[in-house]
Amino acid sequence: MLDAERLLEFANQLFAAQTGDALNNVQRRVLSEALITRFKSKTYDQIAAETGYSGAYIRNIIARSLWQSFSEILEEKVTRRNIRTLLLEQSKADDTGLLPEAEVSLESEAAAEGIVETDADDNTSPQQLSSSAPWILVVDDQPHNLELLTHILEEEGYQVWSATNGADALKLVVMARPNLILLDVNMPGMSGYEVCQQLKADPQTQFIPVIFISALDESWDKVQAFSVGGVDYITKPFNTLETLIRIDHQIQIGATQAQLSGLGDQTSKTDPSQPPSLPTVTLQDASMDEQSAAKASIMLVDDDPKNLSLLADLLKEEKYDIWQATTGAEVLKFAPTLLPDLILLDINLPDMSGYNVCQQLRENEQTKLIPVIFVSALDATWDKLKGFAAGGNDYVTKPLQILELVCRIRNQLRLRQLRAQLSGWNAQSTD
Repeated sequence: MLDAERLLEFANQLFAAQTGDALNNVQRRVLSEALITRFKSKTYDQIAAETGYSGAYIRNIIARSLWQSFSEILEEKVTRRNIRTLLLEQSKADDTGLLPEAEVSLESEAAAEGIVETDADDNTSPQQLSSSAPWILVVDDQPHNLELLTHILEEEGYQVWSATNGADALKLVVMARPNLILLDVNMPGMSGYEVCQQLKADPQTQFIPVIFISALDESWDKVQAFSVGGVDYITKPFNTLETLIRIDHQIQIGATQAQLSGLGDQTSKTDPSQPPSLPTVTLQDASMDEQSAAKASIMLVDDDPKNLSLLADLLKEEKYDIWQATTGAEVLKFAPTLLPDLILLDINLPDMSGYNVCQQLRENEQTKLIPVIFVSALDATWDKLKGFAAGGNDYVTKPLQILELVCRIRNQLRLRQLRAQLSGWNAQSTD
């Protein structure tokens, strides 16, 4: 029988030799499950539930980056299905003695005969997931954009409606109550801003998260989107992985909010062919306490004193309590004691990268649930993806637009408070 732990250590050695870093705890967990045979391995969603992350984060960031890294290391296309066989063959070629010749042969024969482990995350079609998958409404007046976004979302297991104008979108929302709306800004007849305003004015639809997705990239466009009730803003052309992470984050907020309002059981559909229908929710039922949000504490981390001072002054005007740190070591030392409600984290710190700081926060039981927003001048897609892969909740680039930053901070604090309330209620129910 294969010693999966020894094979995992062999993989870790290969990874470290290629990248200079050892596998982190979440990467090791994903890889170790992929190395288990005979249909005993856990799905990405099961791993996510046990580690406290979302399924999309494990699937789209951790797993994809892991398989891409091993594809480069082994010089072959690596997937969850074939990683075990490829590592076995590599161990044989390297003469590591990880397992007898017969076991390598059995692995190869099983692969050749099509006896491979299955996983809903790899194989299940959107139709098979229809009874539980979130519903997303995509609104864009360009057919090509609609087709592209629909394809991407359905590939990830979401169920999708589409509309080409604001009037049709409003009708669909009332009928279908999607879990999330992706909304263009410039459309004929009614702008996306106007559509969002009408949605937020209706008690039936005010809590459906709206993510604007537009080619408009000026600060004012984003500020206006947040001011009318948008929860996020993505610019075109968009990066697929970053977009999926932001979508999943907002669906989490909506799902938690629904649970807190007593709607969790009512949102599941008895008929997969019909969209979910939610009862009316009042603002008192589901919104976060604004006074509580204003009293939140934020730890600012930046090695530039001018940046720290400027950001601290701006956030103090928003009534937040502020702590400051200039190195990664200070964050790791004081965060477990101070337990800030949120951390704004620079990437280029003098003693370690912000990515490394975030990973260590996630591995600490006391700090693993503290929201982390990366704030950096690094604007490349890869930098953002590394931030999400390290466990970041959001990523904002410098120079900062303060109103946009405040909106993103409020979103993260809202999710944190909702989770805390849900945890408290669950604890009471078990007493």
